[in-house]
Amino acid sequence: MKRLCLSIGYLLLTTGQAFSGEGVPAEVPTMVELSAREINRIVCPGQMSDLIFSEEKGLTGHFSGNNAFVKFTAEEMAGKLKYSKEPSEIYAVCNGSVYTIIGAPAEINAVTVRLALPKSETVEKNIARYKNMPLEKHALQLIQEAYDGVFPSSYQVIDKKQPVHLCPDLDLVRQQVVEIEGVGLRLKSFKATSRSTTDLELAEKTFLAAAVGNPILAVAIEQHNLKPKQSTRVFVVERKDVPAATMATLDGGVEP
Repeated sequence: MKRLCLSIGYLLLTTGQAFSGEGVPAEVPTMVELSAREINRIVCPGQMSDLIFSEEKGLTGHFSGNNAFVKFTAEEMAGKLKYSKEPSEIYAVCNGSVYTIIGAPAEINAVTVRLALPKSETVEKNIARYKNMPLEKHALQLIQEAYDGVFPSSYQVIDKKQPVHLCPDLDLVRQQVVEIEGVGLRLKSFKATSRSTTDLELAEKTFLAAAVGNPILAVAIEQHNLKPKQSTRVFVVERKDVPAATMATLDGGVEP
């Protein structure tokens, strides 16, 4: 396994007072856009025990472990495939709770739908995971998990790409937002691509901008030196328990 060797260039010490896509909640019918043409994935934060849907409404699917996969079927008419345009109910039994998804077919890429743990259980698991750890270790652990791409089921992971305008030499796209309820942290993962015609050196302070995150606790860059059109990942950890305000910067230069 490749070892994480990211320079955590900035840890921000904040003082003050005390995107939220939380996943589909249990027992609450929730409308979700699904791909009309591709296979969509449903992720349970535990064991998936059943998946119920109506084949008459043009759905097919199956489940295994903590995942379920559903797809809208197509009918051939006059030599062309016609896909469903009507929403359809999908019932997923996850951790003993029933989640009701109203799947609305849309002309979009395949969608990953995450089912949320009950709030109290989510908070308890996160607090237990981070207790007795200093704040700097919180940031390092979260960035390590993001680097590996494996998160605990108590995290709320939102996959949604969004361009961010930061500077002319850099094409920056937010890839993912990870919420850690009960701990007051949020991680954002970005893909940074050089638009420069010469070699480009990235610095953590470049990403200390409100467009990226606010208030920011830590910034980590996977690769600092980029050739033209080359990309790297950037991880930003935010503190949700403090207001956006003036923050003293600690240049940690830490390698986890």
